[in-house]
Amino acid sequence: MIQWSYMHDTDKVLQKLAELSGDLKSLQGNVAQLQDGQTALQADVKGLKDGQTTLQNGQASLQRDVKNLQNGQTALQASVKGVQEAQQSFHETGERRGKLLTSIAQTVSTILEEQHAHRTDIRSLHDQGRSLHDELHASKEELKSEILAARAEAKRDMMDLKATVVRKLKSHEQRIDVLEDAAGIPHPDEN
Repeated sequence: MIQWSYMHDTDKVLQKLAELSGDLKSLQGNVAQLQDGQTALQADVKGLKDGQTTLQNGQASLQRDVKNLQNGQTALQASVKGVQEAQQSFHETGERRGKLLTSIAQTVSTILEEQHAHRTDIRSLHDQGRSLHDELHASKEELKSEILAARAEAKRDMMDLKATVVRKLKSHEQRIDVLEDAAGIPHPDEN
């Protein structure tokens, strides 16, 4: 009986060993699956890490894009402000030019009115000048005739004076000749 029990125990042990061997194979299969799963998990973790790195890079790129957009928006706001200031300046310049044009128009209107008045004055002066010219021409003609009359009178007076002087001179020459003859002074004209 001892043997039997021993055998029986051996069978059980062998059966147990066979079960254990099957369990071990199953465990080895499970370990292999776990290792495969771990490798897959490590690959997934690596893929997740790579995805996280890609996500971080994408997030950094997105942050740069947002910063660029903010800078662009700031530049756009500055440009809009510049355009608004330019529009305001343009509007103010337009108002100044409008006032200047109004002032110029008033000045030109005043100048045209004064020019019209000057033309009227010039026409009046022209008419007066023509009248004065006619009067001057008449006075000139009158003066010419008076000058001619005065010359003729002066010529007559000169001839009368000349005749008188010549008579007096002849009279004095005769008296001198008589006195020289009486005194016995020789005549200087006679040689």
